[in-house]
Amino acid sequence: MIRKMTFRTQAPAIQLPEQLAFDAPEKLRLGNGVPVYLLEGGTEEIVRLELLFLAGSYHQHKPLVTYLAANLLKAGTEERSSVEISEVLDFYGTFLQVEAQKDIVSVSLLVLTKNLEYVLALLQDIIQTPSYPGSELEILLKNKKHQHIINSGKVSYLARLHFAEQLFGPEHPYGYRLRKGDFDQVGREDLLAYHRQWIHPGNLVVIASGRFPSEMMEELESHFGGASWKAPNESGDEPAFAVPLQKADPLFIYRKDALQSAIRVGKRIIERADEDYIRLAITNALLGGFFGSRLMKNIRQEKGYTYGIHSALVSMVREGYFFVSTQVGTEVCKAALEEIYLEIRRLRTEPATAAELNTLKNYLSGNFLRSFDGPFARAERFREMLVFGLKPVHYDLFLKELHEITPETIMETAHKHLHEESMIEVVAGNR
Repeated sequence: MIRKMTFRTQAPAIQLPEQLAFDAPEKLRLGNGVPVYLLEGGTEEIVRLELLFLAGSYHQHKPLVTYLAANLLKAGTEERSSVEISEVLDFYGTFLQVEAQKDIVSVSLLVLTKNLEYVLALLQDIIQTPSYPGSELEILLKNKKHQHIINSGKVSYLARLHFAEQLFGPEHPYGYRLRKGDFDQVGREDLLAYHRQWIHPGNLVVIASGRFPSEMMEELESHFGGASWKAPNESGDEPAFAVPLQKADPLFIYRKDALQSAIRVGKRIIERADEDYIRLAITNALLGGFFGSRLMKNIRQEKGYTYGIHSALVSMVREGYFFVSTQVGTEVCKAALEEIYLEIRRLRTEPATAAELNTLKNYLSGNFLRSFDGPFARAERFREMLVFGLKPVHYDLFLKELHEITPETIMETAHKHLHEESMIEVVAGNR
């Protein structure tokens, strides 16, 4: 018998995936109309349950209210103290996570399948009847204020806050820059009012993933589908905010003792559901979206101005923006800015080489497939679809665009969306 020899010094051919095996989750509804999406899978007897409220800091009536109202949910309820809540979570080995973002508030738990029914009553209590104890609020405010004061001495923190303000304006919730005095303006009644207005079943989506117990829907109905928990008679109006019509001038924030300067360059950009978004995301990756990007090769590897530099697209429900971020020595700040603008210009004028494009496609396809590895990861990607109103074919379209994209397409996309003169520039450091 002759065995076929394996040439171990020759790497196997790399093939880009052409299609993604992503099945749409099963959609059910509770008795009060709350949609429940089920993504079953995995080999371990673990379930992840996420309660997603479509209201974030965009909807708050005062700075900090959304963050505080979300993060103090487990600080105490009408029936349980924070200590009792922690004891139940520890006893059943439950990981409870709360996120307060610009557009959403998410409360998720990770628990053994056999223990889910025992912690749902606690989750119901946390979500529906938080007491927001004054003592817990005072401690959290004090800690956050202290953290803010410390961070305000860091050039990276200052550049990030001022950059958002320059993009969206000082009154817009996406651009509001936190002040020290904001921590003294929030009280318990503000949190209760926010909770009544936004944390209710009329504003809720449930996403379950993992290995489900057979009685899970009955348990969800019992705790979150009953008529006793309902939306307020007058739901909150969707707030509306204007964004600046003109580009802000370059902003320099002076810090006398800073050894480095933090740079933020960028602009408002198309939203996630736009037909150009995928091509722009690929174009951005070539510029600064991974370690082999043009920005990294130029400014880190060749010039040695920084340890790291990256660019990204950030999507919110109502807006999106592009940015380049880095920290450099104060003496090379001007040169680094010139190189950043040079690389943005090169996207429009110098086509990607075959090696560049091959590396980019391999990186993006591998990273993309990893983001769907397992039921919990697929639930995260499905949440993106819900929040941003994406069509079910969106992820297959990404692979199609990645397969078909050419150097010319990247140049055309950059010409359409990325020009140096349209960029907002913020630098924090010592001139």
